Amino acid sequence: IPGSGHKYYLQFTAEDYQSGAHAGSCLATVLYPKRAAPPVVTSKCSPTKDQQHLQEEDNRLYQALRHQTKPITANNIPDSYGHIEPALEPIWALAVAGSSYIMWEKSREDLGYSMAQVKSAKQWV
Repeated sequence: IPGSGHKYYLQFTAEDYQSGAHAGSCLATVLYPKRAAPPVVTSKCSPTKDQQHLQEEDNRLYQALRHQTKPITANNIPDSYGHIEPALEPIWALAVAGSSYIMWEKSREDLGYSMAQVKSAKQWV
């Protein structure tokens, strides 16, 4: 778009973070304005899993976290060797999902972000 920035049309597939299984196909447009502003993103995805199955998976995670005998506290996920304790995998998965917002909001056409490590996490009761 002349004078307003660069626009990209994307077609991509998504995968389940934990299993790596195909999760859907997506189409998106991304407009990077000339001024320092977040990109304008529109996307449409066709998930391969039905919504009920996704809600059941979310509920299982919620129930597991809710019924912890003591609150989860952790530092440096993954550790400096790239290892993640199995009990902390859900925390890492939540952090990956949350970091995607920052990636969309703060990235620019010539600057991108990715999450490297969760410095600390503490579960609220």
